[in-house]
Amino acid sequence: MVQSLPMTVLRQGAGAPLLLLHGFCGAAAGWQAMMQTLAGRFDVIAPDWPGFGASLDRHFCTSIDAMAGRVIALADALGLARFSVLGHSMSGFVVQHLLLQHGARIDKAVLYGAGLSARRSGRFETLRATIERLRAEGSRATASRVCATWFVAQQHATAYASCVEHGAMMDVDAGAAALQACETIDFSGRLSSVDHEALVMLGDRDRTFSVGDAQQLAAALPNARLCVLPGCAHGAHWESPELFAQVLMDFLSR
Repeated sequence: MVQSLPMTVLRQGAGAPLLLLHGFCGAAAGWQAMMQTLAGRFDVIAPDWPGFGASLDRHFCTSIDAMAGRVIALADALGLARFSVLGHSMSGFVVQHLLLQHGARIDKAVLYGAGLSARRSGRFETLRATIERLRAEGSRATASRVCATWFVAQQHATAYASCVEHGAMMDVDAGAAALQACETIDFSGRLSSVDHEALVMLGDRDRTFSVGDAQQLAAALPNARLCVLPGCAHGAHWESPELFAQVLMDFLSR
């Protein structure tokens, strides 16, 4: 774990750099098993967003632009001129911003469990409701409730308990600010100039973004492909790790 950077990161492997960006209630530690699989072919870097995971002591971001700026600052600190990036859930908005504002730094982009807009998505509840319950109930209770929606088996999923522990580390103000940053963002009609190779991935039983949301996102990116993973919800990289890794590596290695 590297701490003297804009964000605390986990890093493993060698090869072309690949950044893995976690979502709300997430942490870099949630990528550890996937990092081990990818490390044979990529230099895999997983940061904790400020106010999440091991970056609890960092001043949190209040906009998608600021989050994208942290990614670029991290890449600069690590000496990465270009990199591929995967954004899960809310980090899918960060990846879209990076493609529009920092496209020269991006090789390939993966938008996982993501959409063009949270406000118009098929999310299991509104972002406003999650923010209000986060402030009223705290991080652990919120993680316990939200993380259950990430899995087809809900609380009985193997990875559920560890996801709750990661989410419980989230600072309440940082979590609320992250969701507020996503509330009004909408990339509809803005991505037609993006010519990067992109992969849109999600589980067919995702309750945060629907298959329709993913189809719209893939259609909005001129050079994107869509992959819907069967029998998975929002946490497909835990539920079907071998298939997830194979699809991801095939795309990145093309």
